[in-house]
Amino acid sequence: MRAIAHARAVVPTTGAQRSSPRARVATTPRRAGRTSVTSSPPRTGNLGVPVAARAAPLKSRRAIVVLNAAADVPSSSSTDAKGAVSVGALVLALGVAMLLASADRTIFAAAALGIKSELGMSMRDVATAQSAFLWGYGVTQLAAGAASDRFGGARTLLGGLFAWSLAIAATPLSAMASAPTTALAVSRFMFGAASGCALPASAAAVAAHVPPERRSGALSAIFAMFNCGSAFGLAAAGGLIATFGWKMIFYGFGVVGAVWAIGAWAAMPESVKTWRAPESSKKDIVVDENGEEMTDLSPEIVTQLLALLWCHVVVNWGFMILQSWLPIYLANDLGMSISSSGVIGALPWLFTAFMSFSSGQVADKLIARGMERWKVRRLAMNVATIGPALGLFALKFTSTPAVALACIIATTGLQACSVAGYHSYLQDIAPSRAGAILGFTNTVGVAASIFANIVTGASVEATGAFSETFMLTAAMYASSCLVWNYFLKGKVLFP
Repeated sequence: MRAIAHARAVVPTTGAQRSSPRARVATTPRRAGRTSVTSSPPRTGNLGVPVAARAAPLKSRRAIVVLNAAADVPSSSSTDAKGAVSVGALVLALGVAMLLASADRTIFAAAALGIKSELGMSMRDVATAQSAFLWGYGVTQLAAGAASDRFGGARTLLGGLFAWSLAIAATPLSAMASAPTTALAVSRFMFGAASGCALPASAAAVAAHVPPERRSGALSAIFAMFNCGSAFGLAAAGGLIATFGWKMIFYGFGVVGAVWAIGAWAAMPESVKTWRAPESSKKDIVVDENGEEMTDLSPEIVTQLLALLWCHVVVNWGFMILQSWLPIYLANDLGMSISSSGVIGALPWLFTAFMSFSSGQVADKLIARGMERWKVRRLAMNVATIGPALGLFALKFTSTPAVALACIIATTGLQACSVAGYHSYLQDIAPSRAGAILGFTNTVGVAASIFANIVTGASVEATGAFSETFMLTAAMYASSCLVWNYFLKGKVLFP
């Protein structure tokens, strides 16, 4: 049996980069007849359940270990001589970018009825314009995830912010085109393509620069600002559109985004601006017990990824319907005016921001008190799926504005707990591939969101109400809860 003498392990630190000791070869008793490679300190099999460092018989024929081909991965809050990474400053820079990403989406929802009237569009045309954004958004997910993991999430996100802000500012120009509906769809596609980096870039930035014990809080703060963007966009758009018309809101938000991208980039320390993925994270080798390279994904890993994929599809489906159609639902089903639906529609997103931030803080405290991380993520996902399912189900049986608004607030707020569930879980089970995995699952999730928008537009045009859409979405949330609890139990996939 071939011993592996040059395996390297990674020890997360909160200071400068440091390498771990060389891995040692532990020989099992003779009856076991195999050798396993361990490192100091040992990795965990299931999150929160340490694997003993002593020799032990292997339960399967293949002992899987990751051998880094070059230098060790840097610590999660790496520093260099040119400037240290401040977690607070990083969260602020990325959080405002995410706030603008969300606000730029919702201003179209607030302006949709005005655009529909001016351009002579049908409800199906509005759904097509909504879907055009998602087509662009989905196209760049995989590339954005790979770029974020390799070149750094911060630079990818801020570059994307500058590009999509230009697309937002150009949106009103579609009204001057000979085919305005087509021009609007193209501008929405370009906005989506540029903003496709938002989620994978944020995940990669947190994984690269934030210590593991602070990641739930950092992610929850970033997503809280993302949800504040929905509230901010709706509240600002409602009044501004009523006063200045729908075009001015796009010009204003485009300028603000471009200015923030330039300013935030200038303020970033050199350690963020020049960050590159270490060679080891570019070429990880997975070997079996005999030191032979393994390139295939095991059925267990594939099953885990498929479960994550479905759960992300449901997260995207529910979120996109609420974000894209809430102002129209308030005006169409509850009879509110455009200006009032924008202001009132901001309330659910303010509660969503609060729940997003609070869930991350609670998750970090539960972990600090000794609760296993995967169980904390499961608890968060149970809240993020069961709560929205009940809230949407109740909407079918009420037409009272106050009751309906309460159900919507509960639904949007509770689904935000997925930040401390799904998104933090990815950091736990695949820190070296968080951006790439999120890019993949979000690509499929965006495709589902495109279908959701088309289905919603057709359903509302045919039935005149949103009740059927809400019932379907409630059923999907319930299925996500079942899938998560059965399949996802903290198995580390990519250390």
